[in-house]
Amino acid sequence: MSKDRYDLYEENISSGRRHSSSKGSSNRTRTSKPSPTGRKRKKKKSLKSKFFTVLAIILGVYCIGALSYFGLQYYLSGNMLDINNDGIPDNPVANIVKPKLKERTTFVVLGVDEDETRTDTIMVCCYNDTLGELNIISIPRDTIIRVDDDTFAKMQEEFPEPGQHAMKINAVHHYGAERYGVPLLESEIEKIIGVPIDYYVKVKFEALEYLVDSIGGIEYDVPMRMYYSDPGQDLLIDLQPGLQTLNGEQAVHLVRFRYGYDNQDIDRVKVQQEFCKVLIKKLVNTDTIFSNAAAYVTTFFRYIDTDVRVSDAIKYMSVIKDFNTDNIYTATMPGYMGGLYDISGGYVLDDAEVQEFCYDIFQKPSAEIKAEREAESVSEAAASGDGANVTDIDDKSLSVQVLNGGYTNGKASQIQNSLINEGYNVVSIGTYKNEKTENARIYVKQNGMGNDIAKEFNNAEIIVDPSVASDYDIVVVVGIGD
Repeated sequence: MSKDRYDLYEENISSGRRHSSSKGSSNRTRTSKPSPTGRKRKKKKSLKSKFFTVLAIILGVYCIGALSYFGLQYYLSGNMLDINNDGIPDNPVANIVKPKLKERTTFVVLGVDEDETRTDTIMVCCYNDTLGELNIISIPRDTIIRVDDDTFAKMQEEFPEPGQHAMKINAVHHYGAERYGVPLLESEIEKIIGVPIDYYVKVKFEALEYLVDSIGGIEYDVPMRMYYSDPGQDLLIDLQPGLQTLNGEQAVHLVRFRYGYDNQDIDRVKVQQEFCKVLIKKLVNTDTIFSNAAAYVTTFFRYIDTDVRVSDAIKYMSVIKDFNTDNIYTATMPGYMGGLYDISGGYVLDDAEVQEFCYDIFQKPSAEIKAEREAESVSEAAASGDGANVTDIDDKSLSVQVLNGGYTNGKASQIQNSLINEGYNVVSIGTYKNEKTENARIYVKQNGMGNDIAKEFNNAEIIVDPSVASDYDIVVVVGIGD
């Protein structure tokens, strides 16, 4: 974003450009992207100071929602506040009703280098609304990929190079240039993770320096001596190890430093992730937001490029406001340092591990994840011999089978409908062919299961027997008297 545009905002709160583009992925289409010059819409007179403050706070909160490479990327684009017929801006916060969100929202955060072409940092983020968790997955910039013919042809429209289909992933945005850079890179990432990307956030390195300085620095434990000098770039990185308060320039040096690590780019990614989490915790602090609201707005207008619409951003207001930063998890896409396609010194993805890893993060049903975690917790407690630590598992998150163990035809179907109405996940019914009993029996895989569903029956017995509950978490055998 040019300085002229920011100056225009200082005078009249610019509408800001929306960035949407046709995706490279065939399973999703977006409207075509505006021309590089863009058209600025004229806005009405400057807002009163109180509305400017509200605007700044909203932007700051949404920044945290995107959780970019710098820990703060803005989930706002386009018109931030609507102007009513009286010329007074409406406050969207006042009209927010907590919406029902998608189970998962996936967005990619791109940190671009000084010439804004190569993506020095690539992070795929997945917010799981059911679990209330944010996963930040780093894709090393040196990851070796091979683009398809269509992608290669688009690259060659912009550059006479590349000379081959194989390349490191950080070059995709460069070869795609302004016209194709983001959609082509999104398409390549979608091939890796197996699901569409909802949004992108592209950020300049200057954003980190400006924002960290604006909020008074970040306290961080630098893991090692970091020294690197490159007169050609007018760059000198000189950080001592240990806990210290980093200013903006030092923060940039920390996340860009890549020399001296045992595992090269992998260790560098870990430092970026840990710094990101520390920065996020400070940025979500209410005092930080209120004390530095103007800096949040400036960061957005000067350094951020995103396709997130205001209507989308508003949906996530309540989420971001209540989000627990302890539920942020970081990881690196599985792989190893090596060579591929005649390219050496890169990062090679482990296809089998990547497929399993990405399924768990981006596609696995949340109810199944919850059940597995609860089961693991119960198993660990049982293994420790501390029965007091065995807690009830939410039966409504588990799979249930109902078997008719009585003499009344259609009883299993009747019980199934009743349990579904109560919120249980009854996925199968059938007939129980073994011994019949007066009261219901609740067969479960492990301790802690079945306590909720047993309350739906009179004098039901809970039996821990994985051999009966083999294909389901809970098997309800209806009794003669039920």
